[in-house]
Amino acid sequence: MSDPNRRDFLTYSGRAVCAIAIGGVGAELGRRACAQDAWAIAPNRCINIRLGVTGAENVCEACATSCVLPLSAVRAVNDHAECGRCCICPAYFDVLSPIGPDGLPTKKLCPRDAIERKAIGEVDPYDPLNNFYEYTIDEEKCNGCGRCVMECKDPAGLGSIRLEVRYDLCLRCNRCSIAHECPEDAYRRVGPEPVPVAKLEGGHV
Repeated sequence: MSDPNRRDFLTYSGRAVCAIAIGGVGAELGRRACAQDAWAIAPNRCINIRLGVTGAENVCEACATSCVLPLSAVRAVNDHAECGRCCICPAYFDVLSPIGPDGLPTKKLCPRDAIERKAIGEVDPYDPLNNFYEYTIDEEKCNGCGRCVMECKDPAGLGSIRLEVRYDLCLRCNRCSIAHECPEDAYRRVGPEPVPVAKLEGGHV
């Protein structure tokens, strides 16, 4: 390669590298800018998530009913690392419904059938309560009503299910309708970095 062509090649290559680097920085700054006006749920304030409040009669459905989107930007999320994989999961079954011949409650808790239950390994039909299951939230069905979150809490469950705002769905409204309707002021703006999930306590933070 001649010197002029070599110089041109190095010049264009340098410009390309700089453009990629600047583009990466710009994308990161853009991400942070978008996150600055995003909404998030404070777990220690949300009625459905925080400890100390139990029972179907106390479920708050503001996230499901108040969002301006046809299907709320809030979803239930199951942390599989914390899930007990119970045979009779109180977030999946309506444990107060009649028991069927298989020894399981006959009704599901979720009104939208948004929780999938899948056996882990081989199922022992002679010892059904000793089998383990994986529970996955179908986000195309879930509307963030919070019923499964409420029932998953201690003492019935392990608290592995929580509510989260999906930033790719949230419209970042300046006057969020969910925040306006939330009775506990649990729906709040967040900064450029993700808010760490604090250990849940019974009281407010």
